Amino acid sequence: MKKLTSGFLLLIIVFVQFSFAQQASDEQIVSQIKTEAMKNSQIMETLGYLTDVFGPRLTSSPNIKAAQAWTRDKMTSWGLQNAAIEPWGEFGKGWAVERFSAELLAPTYDRLTVYPLAWSPSTEGIISGTPMIVSIRSKDDFDKYRGKLKGAIVFRGTFPLNKPQSREGNPVERFSDEKLKKYAEETNAGADGTTDYWAEEKDWLAGLARSKEIYKFLKDEGVAALVEPSRFPNNVVLTQGFYDTNPENNVPAFSMAREQYARIVRLTERKIPVKVELNLQSKFYDDKTGANVVAEIPGTDPKLKDEVVLLGGHFDSWHSGTGATDNGAGCIVMMEALRIIQKLGLKPRRTIRVALWDGEEEDYYGSMGYVKKHYGDPKTLQLKPEHEKLAAYYNLDNGSGKIRGVYLQGNSAVKPIFENFLKPFNADGASTLTIVNTGGTDHMSFDAVGLPGFEFIQDPLDYETRVHHSNLDVLEAVNEDDLKFDAAVVATFAYLTAQRDEKLPRKPLPKPQ
Repeated sequence: MKKLTSGFLLLIIVFVQFSFAQQASDEQIVSQIKTEAMKNSQIMETLGYLTDVFGPRLTSSPNIKAAQAWTRDKMTSWGLQNAAIEPWGEFGKGWAVERFSAELLAPTYDRLTVYPLAWSPSTEGIISGTPMIVSIRSKDDFDKYRGKLKGAIVFRGTFPLNKPQSREGNPVERFSDEKLKKYAEETNAGADGTTDYWAEEKDWLAGLARSKEIYKFLKDEGVAALVEPSRFPNNVVLTQGFYDTNPENNVPAFSMAREQYARIVRLTERKIPVKVELNLQSKFYDDKTGANVVAEIPGTDPKLKDEVVLLGGHFDSWHSGTGATDNGAGCIVMMEALRIIQKLGLKPRRTIRVALWDGEEEDYYGSMGYVKKHYGDPKTLQLKPEHEKLAAYYNLDNGSGKIRGVYLQGNSAVKPIFENFLKPFNADGASTLTIVNTGGTDHMSFDAVGLPGFEFIQDPLDYETRVHHSNLDVLEAVNEDDLKFDAAVVATFAYLTAQRDEKLPRKPLPKPQ
């Protein structure tokens, strides 16, 4: 062993002292982040105003445009910079409901629980009649109904609806230790059937194509209105839309509470005279511009300030609730994370930016448009200069449940980094890092061009069992304490990523798709 000189030894001592000071500084900052997140949170005030005042935020609707303007101004009031509504491209016509109603008039009166499908045209005033129950699952069923549906109120669906829906069990679920342990120990990124998580997208598009064939058939046959049963039980109405903004291709359509729909089917099967009355007055808007809301805290390091740590979630929602959990909650957490960093006066080395996406529900339009504009096209993998400047993208879009860890998307190199990020939250149940892929939200747009995009693991609560895309997606469905915790986790990830000497490790570029 070589003998150390006193000068060299002093240099080592200074370096070690600096390292410990930096570590202590990070620990102190994380502690401050947690205190601000839990004690001085603005999450419920911000989320409550967004959802109660502006209501649902359907893509291209007047609601979302008003909400985007308010959100931009809100982030500016917090001291965030470069807040803007940034166009990503063209989506389609806007749509909004002016009024609607549905009533059972015979054999007895009942106020029916329905919501119109998005982009439904208006009915021709108030329409009434005896429902015609049909079973149309594909174009193979068209011939048996051709020429028989003109002017009809069509109830589509004769599958077993009259089986009692169980109310046993708690629809609210948190991840068990066993489930999280299994996730953490998994070595196969495709363990949940998501080796190619774009396969889910391809299946969805194939199903959408079949639905469009059916809707076109009904339109061509001249039906007066269409009614379909909700997929959720217990008078919860799951409502989406046509995914086609052209009213010329759609018929007035409703999703109805499953139990009421089933009663009407049973009455019809018993040959009991049934009469329903429907009314829908909707309005279409020609402004087709799609846009995301962005704001940031500029970086301070001369060498790193042009690199970006990006936080995001989708701002749009379906229209039967107010989009509180899907995905107002995720958006407000990301906004709150920046508010915390700004409030504490932290000076991140890299820029930390938030982007609230438009058009996710219809197919990731906002995030994919942003990726194509700034980073590259997944179809060609022709990359833009900003591709090298993205340090990481973090997404939140699984309701309002507590963050329990991160899906690594097959990127094992980030595991030790994220283990360090999560240490301050281990005692609170956030420690799980899984190689497993997850899909179904906006991080996929970034992963598709080889960027490190991640989705957080969240407790499911009742997101998938009764809230997701339903009339129960309102502020009361939100778990306040979980969202405060989530904001602390996200702010910590954002800040520590911004402070690293290097960007996060990346996977090899994927194949063009």
